[in-house]
Amino acid sequence: MSSITYISIFAKDIDNYIQFKCSMGYSKSTYDNALKRFDRFCAENFPDANSITEDIAIAWSEKRNNESENSRIRRMITLKGFTDYLAATGIETYVFPKGFIGQYRPFHPYLYGQDELARFFRGADTLPVHPVAKNRELIAPVIFRMHLCCGLRPQETLALKRDDVNLANSSIYIADTKVHKDRVVAMSPDLCRLCELYEDKISSRIPERKFYFQRTQEDVPLTALWQERLFAVCAQNAGLHFQKGNKPCVYSFRHNFATLVIKKWFAEGKDIASMLPVLSGYMGHTSLEDTAYYIHLVPEHLTNTGLISWNCIPEVPAYED
Repeated sequence: MSSITYISIFAKDIDNYIQFKCSMGYSKSTYDNALKRFDRFCAENFPDANSITEDIAIAWSEKRNNESENSRIRRMITLKGFTDYLAATGIETYVFPKGFIGQYRPFHPYLYGQDELARFFRGADTLPVHPVAKNRELIAPVIFRMHLCCGLRPQETLALKRDDVNLANSSIYIADTKVHKDRVVAMSPDLCRLCELYEDKISSRIPERKFYFQRTQEDVPLTALWQERLFAVCAQNAGLHFQKGNKPCVYSFRHNFATLVIKKWFAEGKDIASMLPVLSGYMGHTSLEDTAYYIHLVPEHLTNTGLISWNCIPEVPAYED
């Protein structure tokens, strides 16, 4: 059963759909959160509906204030998956016609300049103590360097348990990832040393903590919103101002990690095609195509050096993995 109580006429069908997706290896929490919003929307706006109609689909597809086009499309894809399931099981439902949802707009990740990175981390390293945002001055210098140096997804750092960071062998254990596949990533000596200093300081404040990044004595992980706000505070403390429409976020560090590794390999004259599986495994990608995307982000003068066989690198559309 779902971990969320649904309240619309579609509650039972949503629960059955989530059980079906879980049986195929998908994460229950992903569908719980995505379908909760649709369930509340139907309960509030279409309380008498007996099936998902075209009117419901059209109303749900309307773009919301401050919502990106890609976010709207993601909502529609979630609903399409649900309605496809209903139709396949013989339940009356509206079936989306081809082209109704639209296509993702190309995603262009924000790539930092060296000066921006230096300034950002100065901002992170000099955060003052805050009476409410406990331990932010200890967390910020480590969590964002972990993103940049290891290419971790934002949710992966938030879910880290204390024992997942192994200082003895300079490694981080990533459990139950986005693609439901555990992996171990190595830390550089500098990052490992920073983690040692962090461990000494945070342990004196929270001796028995459960999560690696934890604010208080209560064993509660940081939220994605708290991490994004901390990112914004660090940028503000550094005096960085980003243009609206192409602003970096926590996830931008992962994109920068990948491109920096590839640039380093270019500079070392390595065969990028043969090295991609290494980066793919380190980043926890499900396919080589996911990693190959980053090849197309490196500066043109590097990609024209002849150090890579482009026949081995598939052209893939831009997206945020």
